[in-house]
Amino acid sequence: MKALVFQSYALYPHMTVFDNMAFGLKLAKRDRNEIKNRVHRAASLLQIEHLLERLPKELSGGQRQRTAIGRAIVRQPGVFLFDEPLSNLDAALRVQTRIEIAKLHRELGASMIYVTHDQMEAMTLADKIVLLNAGPVVREEGSIAQAGPPLELYHHPVNQFAAGFIGSPKMNFLPGQLARIEPARATVTLPDGSMIDAAVDATTAKPGDTVTLGIRPEHIVISDGSDNTTPVEVAYVEHLGESSFLYTRIQGIENPVAVRQESSTLAKIGDRLTLGLATQHCHLFNGKGHAFKRWIKPVTGARPVL
Repeated sequence: MKALVFQSYALYPHMTVFDNMAFGLKLAKRDRNEIKNRVHRAASLLQIEHLLERLPKELSGGQRQRTAIGRAIVRQPGVFLFDEPLSNLDAALRVQTRIEIAKLHRELGASMIYVTHDQMEAMTLADKIVLLNAGPVVREEGSIAQAGPPLELYHHPVNQFAAGFIGSPKMNFLPGQLARIEPARATVTLPDGSMIDAAVDATTAKPGDTVTLGIRPEHIVISDGSDNTTPVEVAYVEHLGESSFLYTRIQGIENPVAVRQESSTLAKIGDRLTLGLATQHCHLFNGKGHAFKRWIKPVTGARPVL
């Protein structure tokens, strides 16, 4: 049996929380005591026992969503289908309800298929993510861009779409050309002439090929100008409290390069800095957006991680 939890809650406004949760069981002509026991057990799991006599209009958004989830739980399905269940909640309630759904998953042990456009929900709730790509044209049939555990998609995306979708801010993409190719290392020339090494196996390509270098904001450091660096100018600074993000410009590259820094950073708009790109954290994509195999260490005998 499957149970669907909607984005819009879909509660009957004239029924109490108890009756909303019990409605499906009543239609199935379940025993009255069984209905009562199932509803109270689900309400206890969701911490809404004190709300069973209230109408939906007397509930907060989070309480309504828990009622909708409880209505699914009482049916004891083998599979839960969640259709963007947190989309109508404010930021604080989204975090709270996300934690409750994760806890519920552990306690019930049932399979859950969860549809969301929020990568935070996908990363924190999923055992396995199936990332769908609708394609360049809306009417075109979509495809699976990548499937796997959340951290696999984060650290080892198989294509540029997956790399750009997971992560906030998303991965930086720098256009360039292959200058040198070794079995466990490739050197890319950026538009400003900087030479950047990436610990990837690009032996299926050839020098001069157009490629895209990818690196996440947290894997870039302010450098002293040694190897694997490029000069930039700070275009904008975001102070978030626990950290700061610098948005920088590389000569010849249109999109800004995001750099994560400690909250105490003193950088300001107009500053000229040198960015160091961690070789082992660089990704490389060919002209079709497919990732080259990354290596754990750019040394002889290293093993590929993709």
